[in-house]
Amino acid sequence: MGWRFRHSFKVIPGVRLNLSKSGLSCSIGGAPITMNIGPRGVVGTASLPGTGISYRHRLGTPEPRDTNWRITHPSSPGAGPAPAPVPAPAPAFIAQTPVQEVHSASTELLTSNSLKELKALIQTTYEEREDISAQLQAARIEKARATRRCVSLWNRFILKKFFPTKFAQRQSDFATASAKVEELSEQLRLTTISTLVELGREQAEPYYKLRDEFASLCDCAAVWDIRSYELTDKFHERTSAESRVDRHRVSFSLGTCDLIQWEQKVPHMQNGKGGDLFLYPGFILYRAAKEAFSVINFHDVRPTCDLVRFHETEPVPQDSKVIGQTWVKANKDGSRDRRFANNRPIPIVAYGSLSLKSTTGLWEEFQFSSPEKLTRFLHAYNAFVTSFGDHSNIY
Repeated sequence: MGWRFRHSFKVIPGVRLNLSKSGLSCSIGGAPITMNIGPRGVVGTASLPGTGISYRHRLGTPEPRDTNWRITHPSSPGAGPAPAPVPAPAPAFIAQTPVQEVHSASTELLTSNSLKELKALIQTTYEEREDISAQLQAARIEKARATRRCVSLWNRFILKKFFPTKFAQRQSDFATASAKVEELSEQLRLTTISTLVELGREQAEPYYKLRDEFASLCDCAAVWDIRSYELTDKFHERTSAESRVDRHRVSFSLGTCDLIQWEQKVPHMQNGKGGDLFLYPGFILYRAAKEAFSVINFHDVRPTCDLVRFHETEPVPQDSKVIGQTWVKANKDGSRDRRFANNRPIPIVAYGSLSLKSTTGLWEEFQFSSPEKLTRFLHAYNAFVTSFGDHSNIY
């Protein structure tokens, strides 16, 4: 094309993610130049197609990291004694403040060391696409205006006859605007990360099973995002509850994120106070805002879950089980405090609680109306994570 309206832009190479038993591998670009990112650093490979000759050079050395992780599963409502209603804050923390807020660190800190280069690539792509998209939108408006001006003069045959120079100028403006739209559209296409995800046979079945169980988890009558815990003063508040929970209703779904172009839908955890979570094969994408996101290695995340006995003051979800009863105002032994008028009974409901923490500062907690669905999801999650290597860095 002879027109050049945006002289400098980055052509973003395709990304190939390969999740196998040995871990997650990532290759950026293709022959003759390919970049591999991994625990041994950034490795560039140059090759001569058709000759079998190649050259590899290590560009950096990664930092060591802690790869320990654990998953625990909630017990069923009928299995043994019920655990404490809510995990209590550590005594040292309680002495400083009775409210324990649940929140993650900033997106600048959350990204796993092994995935920083992948995040940088996604960040560059997004910024480039946003810039080009804005220019393309302006170019389309300019083309529509040039089209109207050209058609208006064309329909007035007499004006066209007596003002040929003006008509030629409008035709030229239309051609220029059309060429600008065409070029910017092509540049937008070249700045899309075309992601090809290849799952090994041993990882494909567990991942899609994880996605199926997550879809079932989305059908919970209620899902809450936990914002904070606050210890109660049982004596003065006349309650048998250990903690007061600030929670917010959210929805889970199978969806996509515009940062990564992949034809498959992935588990999407909506977050009422921070970044949404997208569970891609091999990594978790934490999206807090348009340009604020992190990429977290599955093996940097420690999921834990529990069965909680929740004193419910709102309507009980239809898929929840009532396992007891207490009072709005209760004595120390749990009986009704008769000093309060209209002291009504409230149900104790069994909910499932999920906590996600990472070594880089991720801390998100959710509560589900169906502990059984959460149990099945955690089993599928566990099976998927253990299907690939503990050292799931990018190779």
